[in-house]
Amino acid sequence: MRNFFSIDSPFVVALTRFADVMWLNILTLIFAIPLFIEQALILGPVISPIMTEGGQFNYDLFVAAVMWAWIFGIPCSAILGPACTAMHYVLLKMVRDEDSYITKSFFKSFKENFKQGIVLQIIKFIVGGMLIVDFFILSRKGGFYRYVVFAMFIVLYIVGLYVFPLLSKFVNTNMKTIKNAFMVAIIALPRSFGMAIISILPLICAYFFDIKVVPVYVLIGIAGPSYLCAKLYDPTFKRFEPEEEQLSEEEELSAAIRKIDSLDDEKEE
Repeated sequence: MRNFFSIDSPFVVALTRFADVMWLNILTLIFAIPLFIEQALILGPVISPIMTEGGQFNYDLFVAAVMWAWIFGIPCSAILGPACTAMHYVLLKMVRDEDSYITKSFFKSFKENFKQGIVLQIIKFIVGGMLIVDFFILSRKGGFYRYVVFAMFIVLYIVGLYVFPLLSKFVNTNMKTIKNAFMVAIIALPRSFGMAIISILPLICAYFFDIKVVPVYVLIGIAGPSYLCAKLYDPTFKRFEPEEEQLSEEEELSAAIRKIDSLDDEKEE
């Protein structure tokens, strides 16, 4: 029993990791508040009749609300880009058991990827929202094109899962990051499907359990599924990372001596 509660026991390690994911989720959730408020204000009134017994649901009003929620959501969601990038930066360190301070590492990555994160988030939100609005409009009319739009959304959704993890790990332009996201999604296709399923689990839980899952969302709703996704994309990322040069003890000692000699020469000058 004493070993069970020791600092190196699997139970304590798992508990510590869970606490780290919870804190990381709260950090990320703070930057999602503007989007949550905006979506609730616009979509709430048109969705509430579905949840109210005897309420009348107006589909045309619903589609219009989705369109306006998309338009106003573009600026409200922008700050989520660097926040999600920072979250994946920390999660990848967790998965690899690399020691780091959660808050310090989060804001370090947030600052470094601020501009790119905002631009990529806006691109993702514009493209994704456009497809969603088109799907709802075409669903009312029927026809084959709604399935084409839905298929496009699924493909781009899977690709989008890699955008912020790639940004957090590799230095590239925005277009190169998007291109690499397509490439990685195809290369790691089984893992990509697994990531897609894991990422929609919060939505599935919300559908079946409604408001009861809100406390769970606050604790692990974003970072929890993303941690599992990091477990999946980590092996793929390692394939594209440059191998670290392994030096023998003699080589390390020689390098240290050369560095000391160079410092002595600088002092003499």
